[in-house]
Amino acid sequence: MKTVDANRKEPDRKDTKDETFQLASDRRPSTVVGFRPESLLAPWSRWANRFIIAAIAQGALAVGVSAYLLYDAVYDTPGAAKIVASGGPGTWLTAGYLGFIVLGPLAAAVTSLFYQHLEVYLRAPYGGLSNVLAWLHIVLMNVGVVGATWIMMNGGWRGGALALTLSPTNPSAAYGQVHTQVLGALPPYIAAFAATAIIGAIAGGLGYVTAWRKSVKHSIPSEKR
Repeated sequence: MKTVDANRKEPDRKDTKDETFQLASDRRPSTVVGFRPESLLAPWSRWANRFIIAAIAQGALAVGVSAYLLYDAVYDTPGAAKIVASGGPGTWLTAGYLGFIVLGPLAAAVTSLFYQHLEVYLRAPYGGLSNVLAWLHIVLMNVGVVGATWIMMNGGWRGGALALTLSPTNPSAAYGQVHTQVLGALPPYIAAFAATAIIGAIAGGLGYVTAWRKSVKHSIPSEKR
């Protein structure tokens, strides 16, 4: 009966001097429970799965806020459509909505590919410090993005509605009052949440570099070190 190495037509590790085979074979993370040594790829990535779950949650929020804005544009007064079209505070609503779509569900889904590449293809499961950094990444980035963009959307909606209520024919005439009553107090909160998201992204980048360097170090044959 042929061995696993014979079936795969790979040279015996003791005799081979093929560095490519050694590079692929030496990457055997011991932290994955049930990982088969003869497998070329790790079976799954925990962090890719977690970011996919985050993307699904963010997508559900995106569907909810989109449905509300569409309903508001059709049935409410003045409505989201008029608020956006009036400019001024309406640009806050537009920027917040687009920012959430791009930095929320889309960013979380794309980020999962980075973790999939690192944990599965580079064979470097997260652990220790890199695991802590990944938790900071997923929590801080998602909380920060939702907080900053939703405050912008809320401020833009309330400010635009107030401007159209105070001056229906010339909303810009009421912008000073809108800034005083609604928008003026929001920038510090938006900045705080944006900083939270940035810190999370930096933590994720540091965790990725840490795990990647560990993967490269473990992939170098011992005689080359």
